[in-house]
Amino acid sequence: MHVLKRALLCSAVCVGGAGVAAPALAQSAELEEIIVTAQKRAESIQDVPISVSALSAEAIRDQGIGRIEDFATSLPSVYIDMRELRGTSISIRGIVSETNNPGVDQGVGVYVDGVYMGRPTTINNSLYDLERIEVLRGPQGTLYGKNTIAGAINFITRKPGDELRGDISASYGNYEAIRASASISGPVVPGKFYVGVSGGIDRRDGLVKNLLTGTDLDDVDSLSGRLTAVYSENEDFELVARVDASRDRTNSGSIDITDNGDLTGTPLADASGWDRQVVQNRDTVQNRDTFGASGEINWSLGGGKLTSITAYREFQWYNLADNDYTALDLLASGISEDQNQFSQELRFASPDSGPLTYVFGVYYFHQRLETNSAAVIGADLGIYPEAVTGNILATIKSESIAGFGQAVYRVTDQFSITAGLRYTWEKKDVIHSQNGDPFGLLLATMPERRFGRSEDDFSPSLSLNYKWNDKVLTYATVSRGFKSGGYNVFSVTPTDDAEYEPEFVTSYEIGLKSDLLDNRLRFNASAYYLRYKDLQVNQLELVGGLPQFQTSNAARARSKGVELELTARPVNGFDVTVNYSYLDAKFLDYAGATPGGDDFTGNTMVKAPKHNISVGAQYEAPLTDTLSLTLRGDLTHRSRIFFGPDNDYSQGDVTLLNGRIGIGSEQGWSLFLWGRNLTNKDYALYRDDGVIIGGQAVQSLSAPRTYGVEARFKF
Repeated sequence: MHVLKRALLCSAVCVGGAGVAAPALAQSAELEEIIVTAQKRAESIQDVPISVSALSAEAIRDQGIGRIEDFATSLPSVYIDMRELRGTSISIRGIVSETNNPGVDQGVGVYVDGVYMGRPTTINNSLYDLERIEVLRGPQGTLYGKNTIAGAINFITRKPGDELRGDISASYGNYEAIRASASISGPVVPGKFYVGVSGGIDRRDGLVKNLLTGTDLDDVDSLSGRLTAVYSENEDFELVARVDASRDRTNSGSIDITDNGDLTGTPLADASGWDRQVVQNRDTVQNRDTFGASGEINWSLGGGKLTSITAYREFQWYNLADNDYTALDLLASGISEDQNQFSQELRFASPDSGPLTYVFGVYYFHQRLETNSAAVIGADLGIYPEAVTGNILATIKSESIAGFGQAVYRVTDQFSITAGLRYTWEKKDVIHSQNGDPFGLLLATMPERRFGRSEDDFSPSLSLNYKWNDKVLTYATVSRGFKSGGYNVFSVTPTDDAEYEPEFVTSYEIGLKSDLLDNRLRFNASAYYLRYKDLQVNQLELVGGLPQFQTSNAARARSKGVELELTARPVNGFDVTVNYSYLDAKFLDYAGATPGGDDFTGNTMVKAPKHNISVGAQYEAPLTDTLSLTLRGDLTHRSRIFFGPDNDYSQGDVTLLNGRIGIGSEQGWSLFLWGRNLTNKDYALYRDDGVIIGGQAVQSLSAPRTYGVEARFKF
């Protein structure tokens, strides 16, 4: 393995940094055109007047992307934290939702084949058999709806077609990491009916050792599968049915102590926050099961295309974690959830020809989420002779109805106007109760209560677009978005519903998209200014002596910045990509941020690095008539981020280096050596105060250096 490690380090240093959407094999001197459906119709990414990045199937394969964190740092103004299954948070342009609170909606909408994922608990499954990934930056309220105030991510899976196609890949690395996937698709009835089946397994030993229990924490153990069937007798009608399921059983989400506080100098003090060892009487447990089914109809009629997407999804979740982070049995907590959702979208898109093109439709969404927050009061706390559990029970029902439309009018061959509007009505109902501990010292018993709220909103957008020629587009956009209000269901009291209000944003953006030097150079740029009102901010606070995620509204905030994306093919077989973003996101008015009256005005917003850069290169050259050599490197750098609106805890600059080197054959097989975080950089994904021990400070660490070998066969 030492030889493997040296080879990986050498390959990464030789070829440099990180690329996004770089082609696998540069057969043409020109950069490939990327087709996206970011605006609900297929069009070139260079013709879409919004900030959008796309990863093609080839780019996903070339970068070895198997989970969402594998591309977390390579996109401008995007930060993705996946320190645990449930705690995945996505920040775009400084706007992030910490969605441990089941009453809070996400700020970045995640869609799989056009289906909205109602809870972020399900967004970080294994990625395989994908056609592409699209990341839309900035509010997308007109076409996507209420909870895309920061942006949207689209995962588009492969559809089976006329050709028999198969893909098998397997990877083995340190920490006994095994990642494998397989897919096969093709015609069952040629010209009419096609079926595709795919599945994946992702396993890895834990990165952190609990010395008291002997358990490896922060492991991976995932199984997933997908079935896709397509019926299409002609080009005018298509029916697509999809079914998917996944299962995770992990001990992820470990937390280590960086300051022992009141326990400093005692035998209970933890040795180090950086040794990937903890001493805790309870292991973290995170279990998840997901299931989904959808039916999509695409029907050409009346000079346009009618699309219907009907979907049902559900998941079950359970977790439990130590909250004192010591060998003492003081306090533990966990959340179980049982969620199901139904959605229906119906839209009509006009033909692409003519001076006026448009898309309009209606959308319905219903979600039911049953949740139980359990607090385990340990015997060592001295209140009860043995562990006692208190429970907060809540059922949250959400219903949303929307109508939307967007039109593009071409005033001249060069100048066009895009205008859109969405109306959304939403209702949330809560059933709440508590089964407290016997004396009600930490959690009181509360009878069942029912309460609810409703709201509506208009989300308009307007864009002026000018095509200087076939290769250069400029645009200026103003849009408005909102994220619905709700309840901190784990903080309800007999006299307080723990309600928070919706947040609103007005976005201004100018942009440039260009293909230059005979399509060998692609340069895109955007500058934006976002002004937020009543921004929802989430903090971990003690409520009645128990740790709860509490959402409140910051009065005003703003985010402004610049994004640059450059992709070049200097010579055939060599691709270079450079992405850079500058982000300045601050609270303009956040007085009374805590019950103690703290003022966070002027503080930097959470998980909003001022600078983010990725520089990448991939080189492919023939070795023989049938074999080719591929060298690839990924280098990313981001500046300091803050973990809370108080700006008390942060993580400084982080630079990461990844690399791949391998050979491929015209017969369809390839063999690669790969490495991630090759410089073995240790950095924090989370930092905060401890929950119950005075002066305690804790953190969660990123993955260390990982490396391995990958084999793939395609036919």
